[in-house]
Amino acid sequence: MRKIVIDPVTRVEGHAKIDIYLDDAGHVTDTHFHVTQVRGFEKFSEGRPFYEMPSLMARICGICPVSHLIASAKACEAIMSVRIPHTAAQTTLDALQSMAGGHQAIDPALVTRLARATLLGVTNTQ
Repeated sequence: MRKIVIDPVTRVEGHAKIDIYLDDAGHVTDTHFHVTQVRGFEKFSEGRPFYEMPSLMARICGICPVSHLIASAKACEAIMSVRIPHTAAQTTLDALQSMAGGHQAIDPALVTRLARATLLGVTNTQ
């Protein structure tokens, strides 16, 4: 068995490393993602109302706040057993596509596939 260590992981906010374990044929058998910096978001979130979580979680990362906000909002929706109507999800998808269209570093087609999977529950993201 062989182990590959990526330390530090770049392009993330904070400090992290990745351990990748390969078998004798070179196939990945296991991976571990280590966050080596404690910032305390879990601790200071304890006891807070769930509806505050999206705005708090958006501050986890300065690079990708929207991802954390959407994930937290979806968790809040699950807590309340809320299903977002298709029209509202489609409106959000349209806004994301419009935003991505103005950034040359972002592939609008990729944003569309990911947003459809996330917002509309579409599993075929081809």
